[in-house]
Order: sequence, then structure tokens, then C-alpha cells
Amino acid sequence: MTRSAWSATLALLIFTMGTSIVTPLLPLYQTRFGLTDGQITLLFATYTLTVVPTMLVMGGVSDRIGRKKVMGPAMVSVTLASLVLAFASNVPMLFAGRVLQGLAIGSFLGVGTALIVDHAQPMEKAWAAMVAGLAFRLGFGLGPGLAGMIAQNASEPIRRPFEFHVLLMVVAFIAFLVTPETIRRLPRNASSGGRWRIQVGVPAGQMAGFATFLAPGAFVLGFLDATLLSVVPLYMVAVLGVRNLALIGLVGFLELGLGGVTPLIARQVPARIAVMVGVGGGALASLLVVSASQLHSVGVVLIAAAAIGLLNGLTLQGATAICGVSVPIAERGKLLSALYMCAYAGTIPTIGLGYLAQAVGITAALGAFSACAIALAAVVILVGGRVYREVIPYLETPVDGFTGDGA
Repeated sequence: MTRSAWSATLALLIFTMGTSIVTPLLPLYQTRFGLTDGQITLLFATYTLTVVPTMLVMGGVSDRIGRKKVMGPAMVSVTLASLVLAFASNVPMLFAGRVLQGLAIGSFLGVGTALIVDHAQPMEKAWAAMVAGLAFRLGFGLGPGLAGMIAQNASEPIRRPFEFHVLLMVVAFIAFLVTPETIRRLPRNASSGGRWRIQVGVPAGQMAGFATFLAPGAFVLGFLDATLLSVVPLYMVAVLGVRNLALIGLVGFLELGLGGVTPLIARQVPARIAVMVGVGGGALASLLVVSASQLHSVGVVLIAAAAIGLLNGLTLQGATAICGVSVPIAERGKLLSALYMCAYAGTIPTIGLGYLAQAVGITAALGAFSACAIALAAVVILVGGRVYREVIPYLETPVDGFTGDGA
């Protein structure tokens, strides 16, 4: 990839660390602020309420006014969020910090990925999309991994992890500033008949495949991620008796960080197959989390987190590769934002799991989670796999077969 693609990747990696720092801190929030399981999962998922609509809007906006004009304010927002959460003294401040994180990640993630792909050479577009997926999965994983270690050994465990992220954001801002813009601002009447319309950028003729394959696949990925990052930490404390915050953070790192290395070990797996294997395998691996209560084994939870992380990474690898080659540069931001929007929507059911845990117990709630994940995965494989039979690349300048979008 080009130097500009790598600088954009560095900014993306550091940026995403900030939104997952909360995972090993959730038991501390529960103790300090007296929150229930349901309230903890609501806090975790709150940012989704701003992520989803923001992604829907900002992908298309970046295709018109430029990537960096959207990403810059998002970087300011995530830095402010870390400051708010570092100094939170009450529950409303916790929720305010999560809302700021949602606005930030909703504006940045799909657009930042598009910027990385934009800067890649024509024959490297699919690989650049996979590297972007690696970067943000690794960033999401480093967030709880480092936060757990810092919190376990710090005198102020809630504050120090976020202060560390604020310092890292200085590096992210430098990487962002040296990365050139790739989109020339379009005149207001250049498209859409002079009207600015919000559109999900699904390739022509592939809406049915997106709706039955990519969208629900991303939803399952998000559901698995969010449950391991919000409900499982509470489960580890309440059922398995874990008190080491670094160990809780390790679950987050394994689940998210290992997903980032999947493209390095499974690069040759066809994108469509990657989605089906990732979704199906990840859903089945969720059964290990439930079995940990019977075995009273933290090790089983760690194994489950690693397996789900690798398989979710496979899902993301396939999905982002499909999005990276299916549309021209002017529509890439919308399509990637739509994909990530579906993934973040998968965090919403964890709110119900939290309140279900209060009613029937956290182990039974995780059993329901596993059953739902397996059922959704079956839909992706059995229904979506039949509808979405092939990946149709966008060819702007065909030369000896597929050449990417020529950007």
C-alpha cells in the first residue's frame, strides 16, 4: 500500500482504541455507581444510538465534501469523549461520554476505511480494505487489553486508561494531518438533482444479496462482539469470581485483537466463503461461553473469546473485501458505512440480555444469546448464501480481468 494509506491506517488504529476502553472498567462502574446488569449493558450500547444514524449520514456526506472534513471533527469528538469518561463523577457523564464516542465512531469508521482504500493502488483495493479491517479490529482489541493492564495497576483505575488514549490521539492527529484528501468536493447540483439525499450505497442488482447476506452477517458479528465486551465481563465477575481487571481486558483483546490478524492468515479465503464460515463458526463458538459456568473455567472463556475473535475477523475480512471492490470510489463510503451500521446495530440486543440477566440469571441470558446467534447465522448461510451467489466487482477500466476501480 502507499505511504498515505499507511498513515490513514495508523490514525484509524489509535482512534478505535478509545471506544473499547470501557470493557474492563464495567465492573468498576457497576460497583462505584451502583448500576444493574441492565444499566451496564444500556451504557455500553448507548453509543450505538448515535453510531447507526451517524454512519448512515456521514458515509454519503464524505463522498460529497471529502473524507477528512468528516474525519477531523470525529477525532476531536473521540478525544473529548475520553476526557469526559476520564473525569466522570456521575452516571450522566458516563452516558455523555458514550454518546460522544458514538458520534465519533459513526463519522470516522466507514469513512476512514474508505480513505485507506482510496489511497491504495488499483490492484490493492481488496487488500487495503482487509488491512483497514485489521487496523480497527486490532485497535478495538488494544483498547480493553491495555486498559485492563493499566487499571489493574493504577491508583485511579477509571481515569488512567482514558488519559493514556488522549496522549495517543496526538500521534493519530499527526498521521491524519499528513494524509492527503482523496475526494474533490462536489458542487451541490452535481448529483441527486441538486438535493442532498441520504442513500445506502448498495451495488445495483445486489440489494437482495446485501439484505440477506452482508447485512445480517455484520449484525451477527456485532452481536457476538457486544455480548463478549459487555455481558461477559459481568459474567466473569459474578459467576466465575474474577477480580483481575487485566484478565477481563484480555478477553476483549483476544476477541477483538485476534480478529485483526485474520487477514494475515486467511487472505486467500474467497470473500463470500469467509463471511459464511466466520458467521457460522462464531455463533457455534458462543456455546463455549455458556459452558464455562458448568466447568467454572476462565480458560474456557478465553478460548471462546479467541475463537470468536478469529472467526469474526474472517466475517469482517470477507464483508469489507466485497464492499471494497463492488462500487466505485464515489460510492465506497456509503457502502462501507452501511456495512458497519449493520454491525453496530447488533449491539442493541445486548441491552435486552442485560435486563434478561436480572430476571433469569446471567448464565441463562448467555444461553439465550447463543441460541439467537446460531439462528441468525443459519439465516445468513442457508438463505443469504443462496441469494448472494457471487461477488460482482465494479470495473471502471478493465485490463486483463479485474483491476479494481482505477482510483
